[in-house]
Amino acid sequence: MSAVFKRGRLATAINVGLLAATTAGAWPMTTYAAPQPTQQNAVRSYNIAGGSLTEVLSRFASAAGAAISFDARQTDGLQSPGLKGAFGVSEGFTQILAGSGLQAEPRSNGTYVLQAVPSSGSALELGATNITSQVLGATTENSGSYTTGAVTIGKGEHSLKETPQSVTVMTRKMMDDQNLYTIDQVMEKTPGITVYDSTMGGKYFYSRGFRMSGQYQYDGVPLDMGNLYVQADSFSSDMAYYDRVEVLRGAAGMMKGSGGTAGGVNFVRKRGLAAAHTDITLSGGSWDNYRGQLDTGGPLNAAGTLRGRAVVAEQSRHYSVDDANRKDQVYYGALDVDVSPDTTLGLGVAYEDVDANPCWGGLPRYRDRSDLNLSRSTCLDPSWNTWRSQRTTVFSDLTHQLDEDWKLKVASVYTKNTQDIKYAFASGAVTPGIDTTGMLGSMYDYDQVDYGLDAYVDGKFAAFGQQHELVLGMNASRSKKDDFYSVAFLAQRQNVFNPDKFIPEPDDSYFIEHSSRGGPVKSVTTQKGLYSTLRLKLADPLTLVMGGRVSWYNAETDTVFIDTATPPQHSNARETGQVTPFAGVLLDLNENLTAYASYSDIFTPQGSYRDEQGSALKPLVGQSYELGIKGAWFDGRLNGAFNLFRTIQKDQAQTDYNSSCPSSDGYCYVNAGKVRAQGFEAEISGEVIERLQLLAGYTYTQTKTLDDIDTSLNGAAFNSYVPRHVLRLWGEYALDGAFERFSLGAGVNAQSDNFRVSPASGEKISQAGYAVWNGRIGYRIDDTWSVAVNGNNLFDKRYYASIGTETFGNYYGEPRNFMVSVKASF
Repeated sequence: MSAVFKRGRLATAINVGLLAATTAGAWPMTTYAAPQPTQQNAVRSYNIAGGSLTEVLSRFASAAGAAISFDARQTDGLQSPGLKGAFGVSEGFTQILAGSGLQAEPRSNGTYVLQAVPSSGSALELGATNITSQVLGATTENSGSYTTGAVTIGKGEHSLKETPQSVTVMTRKMMDDQNLYTIDQVMEKTPGITVYDSTMGGKYFYSRGFRMSGQYQYDGVPLDMGNLYVQADSFSSDMAYYDRVEVLRGAAGMMKGSGGTAGGVNFVRKRGLAAAHTDITLSGGSWDNYRGQLDTGGPLNAAGTLRGRAVVAEQSRHYSVDDANRKDQVYYGALDVDVSPDTTLGLGVAYEDVDANPCWGGLPRYRDRSDLNLSRSTCLDPSWNTWRSQRTTVFSDLTHQLDEDWKLKVASVYTKNTQDIKYAFASGAVTPGIDTTGMLGSMYDYDQVDYGLDAYVDGKFAAFGQQHELVLGMNASRSKKDDFYSVAFLAQRQNVFNPDKFIPEPDDSYFIEHSSRGGPVKSVTTQKGLYSTLRLKLADPLTLVMGGRVSWYNAETDTVFIDTATPPQHSNARETGQVTPFAGVLLDLNENLTAYASYSDIFTPQGSYRDEQGSALKPLVGQSYELGIKGAWFDGRLNGAFNLFRTIQKDQAQTDYNSSCPSSDGYCYVNAGKVRAQGFEAEISGEVIERLQLLAGYTYTQTKTLDDIDTSLNGAAFNSYVPRHVLRLWGEYALDGAFERFSLGAGVNAQSDNFRVSPASGEKISQAGYAVWNGRIGYRIDDTWSVAVNGNNLFDKRYYASIGTETFGNYYGEPRNFMVSVKASF
């Protein structure tokens, strides 16, 4: 009998052991260390043609990541109609075996044994045909992997190796292992991404030197979020109901047409379950950080054609800084119904609530830019700071298999967000011996409603002896924002070394009467477009990818200023028939390696800005180039990539300080900017050796200003607070032998120095390079219960996570902290 090839928990092996029966009886079934059990509730879509039962079982086991043992004599001569539609593993086996007199009996370790349907005799002792496979799909929960078999941030499903751009997938296991509960935390651990704190809460995300703005998708539906306030960049209060986060670096114009320099993010939600399953997680950690989460679901009818999911999470926490706290509540429900064997309808609704007393604004510095050397727990805000945010999101999608090769998908998203914010923070450089600074206050009443729709057909066709793929689709979005804000300096001053938390809270009328800027702002932004992608197989190793999107964009903004001396302002940005092309080529060097090159256009409307003649500015445009090599090993359970990139961006709106216009800052704007970002990236994800899951990425980024309205900046760094060198690494190792119940995790976030230039003096304010180490110890108590301890910043590194100016915006990274989690899964 041939030996079983085994790679830890994610194994691929086919062992055919046709054992000769003897008069003493058959040989016993082969015993071996089983891979990680396949979750029976993982629902996937299958389109497996009919044929011999042995072949159909083999193809389904490979596609589903299942392990089944049987004797070849059991299936000899039997046929199966195949499998088409969305099923869990158990349901798939049932459909395939219908009418055969056989059934797939689940074992306690998650594998299956093929047995005759019980009647009256004893069961037959069998030899073994072991078909053991874990082939990853797009869905990442229950895969136990730090990589994925397919990404969906483009249309359809393609492996990372087949995607001619840089994409990182933060899987469900990665988020669970590191306790990544918010999008901020996820992006902080994503290779190639730099996170920067805003003084008004939330965080900015940067990729390849440029800020991501509004490039977000829900289940592939693009929405125009994050363009007005940074809080909208941190729009999701919790990651509890997402399966994965797909992060694209580089031009993302194919996603929705406008805005596409830095990249995009696709959030893919959890779906209904085909088999009953429940996870309960309780956590507690430093600074009174407590969290509870329930995730449950299963079939809601006997046929399993109606599947449900519910997620409830609540977290209450304080922070390492004084008096700051936050409470999050998340409620999510989903239904998936098979309208027919070829059609599935999905519905989902989420409600998220944030109730916080934040510490915003960061810390100031001395006038000479030197550090105040305050305690990392220092918060210079008053205790009445308030941030309330509620978001309701409704999802729907319809997937219809037109035939064996073509599929239609229509998806829509509606989301409404309201935010009520009132805060003050220390603002102003500190003079030695005086030790006080001014207080800047703000209040916001912000409402935003977004609609999004995406529809496409995706299919394969044969021509010239090769198989090709075509995607045809359209999408549209509408964003309506209704905002009132006011910014004013408070009469009180704050002592930075002895802060007063009880500075009186001003009435709302104070912000109106003493406003330095503000007023009601209303805007409506609509986008729509037609897109297509053609993947031509020019030869067995060579694929040409060509795509394009034709976009229509319109944004209307009405601003009324509290300062009545400034007249109301109306702006309109309109672009019609803007074409955003994309092209790529993939060359398979061998079974594991593929070289690629790609080109993308950049297009961002800027019509809301006006020049001195009152004319709207031209769009920001540019080009993005990428050249690299990708690899996939062990049936895609290990992926790697290396690329060189260059992005040219020009005609950026820049402030003309020698002009005067009726705008929020009183100045006009010109198309004057041209910048370049270039560098290289290296990444590896998945099972690098037996029982070791790893995600590691290194990024080198160089930005340069080529043309600026201020010619003294030409040749200087365009974005100096994006470090040249960034390393993101996390690995999880499952022990074996006597310690097989234990797992050990460790990782580091490291970067080189970065700086900002003081607007007052023109001198640098720097943060030296640093490395922050994190770790985890997990222990599996039994098949249901497990416990883990996570530690962050284990060596208690003191550093600024974000550097600001002398005035404000300097944020310490969190000190050493721990969290203990207990999880029940049944």
